[in-house]
Amino acid sequence: MAEIVAAFGLPHTPSFPALVAKQGADCRTAKLYAEIATHLRAAAPDVLVIYTDDHFNTFFLDNFPTFAIGVAEATSGPNDQTPMPSYSVGVDGSLAAHLRARGIAEGFDITLAQDFDLDHSIMVPLHFLTPGMSIPIVPVFINGLAPPLPSSQRSHALGAAIAAAIKDWPARKRVAVIGSGSFSLEIGGPRIPLGERACTPDPDWAKHVQDRLEQARIDDLVEEATPARLAQAGNIGGELLNWIAMLGAVGERKPIFIAPEADHGHAYAAWRLD
Repeated sequence: MAEIVAAFGLPHTPSFPALVAKQGADCRTAKLYAEIATHLRAAAPDVLVIYTDDHFNTFFLDNFPTFAIGVAEATSGPNDQTPMPSYSVGVDGSLAAHLRARGIAEGFDITLAQDFDLDHSIMVPLHFLTPGMSIPIVPVFINGLAPPLPSSQRSHALGAAIAAAIKDWPARKRVAVIGSGSFSLEIGGPRIPLGERACTPDPDWAKHVQDRLEQARIDDLVEEATPARLAQAGNIGGELLNWIAMLGAVGERKPIFIAPEADHGHAYAAWRLD
């Protein structure tokens, strides 16, 4: 059977590839992604299951699922205007189909996506973690942008159900799970300072989330991450649900690495699960 060997959380800020290209490997952003990449290599996964939200590039408001899994043999991206290289990346279609079937059996209405490409929410992390695109992925989409959002309890339960399904997959594979996104972020909204494109409207919430992660108080975080609280953290604050789903595989373990960046509304974290 398959085993879950590690979990990771990290941001997917679309400007980061260009920032690192300009500032070099010694800048803080490059070093933080490199730290996560080091832990990823140490875990040596065969597949990455990535919880992400789509920014109206793969889906749109006329067809915007609450939960979806990409089932294909390959995909590509980014499909938006992110200033970074374009990549093709393999998808483990067998695992993807297994996770969707098991999720539906557990009561989750999971949309099937077969002809899809990916935006920066997956491609920016992969650009830093696996630039050779040598590890196939399974993308799991969670609606973190277009209210009504799924509850934190439902997202965490989905992550737990998918974790159980991974462990029941009849393949001798090592699997890592990733939560991609921010805790506090406003893009194109009324709280952005004049002349800016984005801001962190609630750094105190980001710090609170980071403290909960560091202390492994996941049940408290799930209880606190209400729709109103996520909205208070910015119009992109629902991306925390990607982390919460990832935490469904982590349980009460503390991270082996965490780098808080509350002023930027996100963090970098790693857990070993094997």
